[in-house]
Amino acid sequence: MDFNAAATVPMISNDEIATEPEADNDETALTRDSLSERIYARLRVALMTGQYEPGSRLNIRGLAATYNTSPTPVREAVFQLVREGALEIRLGHQPRVPVLSIPQYLNIRETRAPLERLAAELAAARIDEASIDHLDELHVRFLESEARSRWKDALAANQEFHFTIYRASENDVLVRFIENLWLLAGPFVNNQYPIVRAAVAAVHPHILITDALRRRSPAEVGELVVRDLREGSYNILQKLKNASNAEPRRRRSNKETHS
Repeated sequence: MDFNAAATVPMISNDEIATEPEADNDETALTRDSLSERIYARLRVALMTGQYEPGSRLNIRGLAATYNTSPTPVREAVFQLVREGALEIRLGHQPRVPVLSIPQYLNIRETRAPLERLAAELAAARIDEASIDHLDELHVRFLESEARSRWKDALAANQEFHFTIYRASENDVLVRFIENLWLLAGPFVNNQYPIVRAAVAAVHPHILITDALRRRSPAEVGELVVRDLREGSYNILQKLKNASNAEPRRRRSNKETHS
């Protein structure tokens, strides 16, 4: 899966979706199916890595122009993501990224935790040294992106870091389930990312994870992966709570200003 390619997918305007039918034959159907699969894969990774924000709309004509193709394979890819719950269609059939509630996000987080723990434990026994070295490179990329306030690049590097570990479990079914959950949560995390940057541990969890992998300690790797998930989630939820508490004060201040 090309994670770097996902970062190039642009945010899309809110134009109307194209719905006109297109001619079809065996050759064009084969080409369209192949295109649809590639577009689906890129959009899926873009959603997982927070390239789209909650509530943002995807324009099929705009995506077709980006991919230099007709609207049909884009439409097919989008509707596959709708079936998976990663996109929704409202108001005149415009696909948009769902806006998760906090309880929905917590449900996703609690489902992710045991699956990611298992994948990390399996990976500890199977990952090779070259992949662990790659994790070090990804962590450096992650830190550099954060330092430059390149939030989407940081999210992409973080996602590749974790899935390099999960793929090393050599359990494709498990990885696919984890991908599906990241697909749902990615935009939610993206929307809050810039305001949680200050909350960092003395030793970054990525460093602890790679150290445990080098020592081939499955239980420790699993625990650290879950801790990383929960700490990041706690920071996001704490900032959401603070923002929610600040809103009534802002409204009162506005009323006093205009009274």
